[in-house]
Amino acid sequence: MKSRNRFDLFLHAVFYSLITAAAAQFHINIFSPEFSVSLGIVFLASFSMLAQDFPVIPVSAISGIFVLLSRTFYGSFNGTSLGDAFVSSIPELFFYLFYGVLLTLYLVRMRKSSILLDTIALLFCDYAANFGELMLRLNINAFSASSQSGIIIAALFRTALILIFVTVFRRYHVVLLKKEQQDYYRHLSLLTARLQEEVIWMEKNTSLVESTMHSAYQLFERLRLDSGTKDAAKDALIIANDIHEIKKEYYLILRGLSEALLTEDGSRFLEFDELFTLLQTPVKQFAASLNKTLTFRLNGSCTFRTAHVYELLSVFRNLFMNAVEATKETEVSISVNVEETAHEIRCSVVDQGPGIAPESLPQIFDAGYSTKINYETGEISRGLGLNIVKGIVEEKLGGSIQAESCPGRTCFTIRLPKETLEGSE
Repeated sequence: MKSRNRFDLFLHAVFYSLITAAAAQFHINIFSPEFSVSLGIVFLASFSMLAQDFPVIPVSAISGIFVLLSRTFYGSFNGTSLGDAFVSSIPELFFYLFYGVLLTLYLVRMRKSSILLDTIALLFCDYAANFGELMLRLNINAFSASSQSGIIIAALFRTALILIFVTVFRRYHVVLLKKEQQDYYRHLSLLTARLQEEVIWMEKNTSLVESTMHSAYQLFERLRLDSGTKDAAKDALIIANDIHEIKKEYYLILRGLSEALLTEDGSRFLEFDELFTLLQTPVKQFAASLNKTLTFRLNGSCTFRTAHVYELLSVFRNLFMNAVEATKETEVSISVNVEETAHEIRCSVVDQGPGIAPESLPQIFDAGYSTKINYETGEISRGLGLNIVKGIVEEKLGGSIQAESCPGRTCFTIRLPKETLEGSE
């Protein structure tokens, strides 16, 4: 395992060294044809400052070797003998080694860096490494005014490039990280909203479980009094006990889900407009999964902040998903009209689907009612979406919901009192 890690480290060092050596081919000669200032060190320093545990010295050494070889072959192609070109390029190898050692000392010792400290350190590393290279070149006076001014200007130029490169990359990284966090928050919010839908439905079913258990026990009592049905009475008692055990497990699951949702940040407030922004991407993705294209329009604006984020996400997600599924065409259009008054918020969700039949309209909020049938599998929807929507709007938020429909237009109008929306549960 250790040998594998060392091999990976070596491959990474070679990779970064190749990039550095490639950048070093962009250079200018100053003082003499033998001394050049390249961009290779810009990439080496940038990588070192951006990546944690970056192998600075190995990359510096390998980069120096690659640059030495490239300069040697370049010199030989220009008429210099291979031996002379190699000897004249050796100081460049030491330049990369000097720079790598100095930069490593700075990065190891400085636990908290700043732009000022980074600038000073990069300037010093560049200047000192260039000065060391000049000292190795016997045909150049390292202490002359032209040499000193040249390496100072080169250090300033390359340091500026390094700082620009590092700053731009860090800003871009922050933008990507922020987007990733937003995507995660959107996914988490929608997941929590869907869990709350299931909890709401489970809460509604608790009375059904209780009444079923009670009915089974009453059946046992009736059968027990008849001597000819005692065996059946035992079976009824077993069923009643089984239902009782199911009820206990059911309540444990319900309590666990409820407690988990309560531990979620209940003090989170969002504006109404932000709720629709959160929903647009997943609803468009859902439409795309059905080979449909969604056009979403928000008319009006509401900056009212509410703590009932997940309940409202459940309400509008169900309405949007239903509109997408109901539309037979590949183009789906949903418009949301938002109006805010002193005491309430009114939201109208309008789609241009086929509409709801007049005889079906009074039943759409009933539990179990559904027109969604998969004719290939025979699967029928649970028909819980609009029932949950009505429950949340009227029972939890104290509002009202109405539906109007005709061919080519369906409108759900929701009225929500501000007094209820302001507080958290």
